[in-house]
Amino acid sequence: MTLPQGYGSEGETRCDYSLFTKVTTSSFLALLVYVDDVIVASNDIQAVQDIKNVLHAEFKIKDLGELKYFLGLEVARTSKGISVCQRHYALEVLTDSGFIGCKPAKILMDPNLRFINTDSGLLEDPTVY
Repeated sequence: MTLPQGYGSEGETRCDYSLFTKVTTSSFLALLVYVDDVIVASNDIQAVQDIKNVLHAEFKIKDLGELKYFLGLEVARTSKGISVCQRHYALEVLTDSGFIGCKPAKILMDPNLRFINTDSGLLEDPTVY
């Protein structure tokens, strides 16, 4: 596959080899790849369309529109900016673990609990922990 000029190894980030960027004097474009999911973000709508066309020429892709959910992250846009949260993911974890109906607690353990050093050996049934 041949990417448009400005992409490739020079656009790879040094810390994340699945994030590609292209910076010009008037625009910024980022392409993030995770397995078979791709996020394209830019301040230039035409640059986004161009990279989508290049990808579509090489691969069978589906454009899902504006980003709303990715890898457990909910993404919402407002006039003030972009908000990212994991509310949906947290609810899934609570549901899967059977804690969806539990009340929240500020302290997860007894604050007066005192630990003691003991040589009692291994726990009989460590699976409960």
